[in-house]
Amino acid sequence: MAATALPRFDPERIARFLSQRSGARHVGVSEPELLTGGAIRQNWGVKAEFAGGTCAGRHSLVLRTDAATGVASSLDRIEEFAVQRAAFAAGITVAEPLWACADPEVIGKPFFVMRRVAGTAQGRQITADPELEPHLSAIAARLGEELARIQTIRPPRPDLAFLPHVDPARHIAEFRAYLDRHPNQRPVLEWAIRWLETHIPEPLPPVLCHRDFRTGNYMLDSTSQGAELAAVLDWEFAGWGDPDEDIGWFCCKGWRFARLDREAGGIAERATFQRAYEAESGRRLEPERVRFWEVLANVRWAVIALQQSDRYLIQGARDLVTAIIGRRATECDLELLMLLDPDGAREIGAPESWGQTGRMPAVRSASIRDLPSGAALLALGREHLLEHVLPLLPPERHRELRLVTTAMAIAAREAEAAAAPAGEIAGLLRDLYRALASGPQGGQDAGAFEDDLRRLAADLRIGAFDRCESRGRIARAILWRLTILKLREGNPGFLAENGFGE
Repeated sequence: MAATALPRFDPERIARFLSQRSGARHVGVSEPELLTGGAIRQNWGVKAEFAGGTCAGRHSLVLRTDAATGVASSLDRIEEFAVQRAAFAAGITVAEPLWACADPEVIGKPFFVMRRVAGTAQGRQITADPELEPHLSAIAARLGEELARIQTIRPPRPDLAFLPHVDPARHIAEFRAYLDRHPNQRPVLEWAIRWLETHIPEPLPPVLCHRDFRTGNYMLDSTSQGAELAAVLDWEFAGWGDPDEDIGWFCCKGWRFARLDREAGGIAERATFQRAYEAESGRRLEPERVRFWEVLANVRWAVIALQQSDRYLIQGARDLVTAIIGRRATECDLELLMLLDPDGAREIGAPESWGQTGRMPAVRSASIRDLPSGAALLALGREHLLEHVLPLLPPERHRELRLVTTAMAIAAREAEAAAAPAGEIAGLLRDLYRALASGPQGGQDAGAFEDDLRRLAADLRIGAFDRCESRGRIARAILWRLTILKLREGNPGFLAENGFGE
């Protein structure tokens, strides 16, 4: 994780930089406007009028720089500019990159300038807008073709020598290193990472991977003829890797927004996207290879979501979007269970009865809950409402109001379930290890429960249950219960969308 200062904007310094790079006699620049989108980057819109030089005339530009806090695994802005320039030169649909600046005297941090592209990149709007609906299948096919063109950029490339090569083993090592530092146990992720480790496919020659190629990171422009792809956005995670990595990421359920049933980015059937990719690339996709990368995508998205909430938990960012996004990691847990243990949901019984049967006493433990806590989210939501939303209340702030109400709903549900209904899970842990005698009638000690949960995560990491189906079945049942219990508090709507309604 990395923290940087907010940019300081002096239009005169920006104008001087643009003039020097374009050869203009003079450049007039508007006051920069912060654009929506970008969780770890900031995009500032500026209007510039160039007198002479290579860009004579009026132009709408975007100045892209770092947010106050970010993720250390991403490229810096000068590197991202180089990748975007290579993509533009290869004929890929991106905003034209113009100039990069590493001089801190201009705005206080590195940035680059590109042309501004019209359209929308809002994932929920794209997947839910009825006016876009007739065009989404064609957009999915176009994206398949676009991805194949991205993959024509291959090493060695002296201009992209800084790009990392990330293979599955490196992904796995990075996931585990992060989980070792995380304050809560994530046994579903440990189990899924173990599966990845034992199912690594044969490698293919490396290609340029966007590594965030998904709905929400491309822009659509509505025209009289319908909708067109205007640009592929956000190249800060690019690197060399397996050509199926971006396919698994695009199909990851976390990026389907309003249409979880449409496996290709929430906009079309998977086959539509993949057929177009195959036709353009000349390469047939292997379903099991794609499945591997889709499982990896869900683990990676879970870790990224947790890293985002770390910006609030560790770095002190006072931003509700940043704080709440870590809760989405449990959505990935559910998808991983559905991908890797599709019969497990039937075996564990109806979730409505868990914690209500009286078979096992409740366990008071915070260890099964996601972070940040509901109380912290409620306090942050109230702060945001009082300081930022109430004084304004124009329509463009409605999304923030919805986030506030979401945070408050999570806190309310947790307050109603002050004692986590983990008795069934504690019983299964006892069945698994047979190391704890029946606890007192008042409930199992929270410390012992957390020790067992920590032991489960460690055992899943090393595949301790791989050779014993009966113990493996108990372990998977625990993972299902943990995930569904957390989602019942954190996001019951997501459970319902996946067929786990009350």
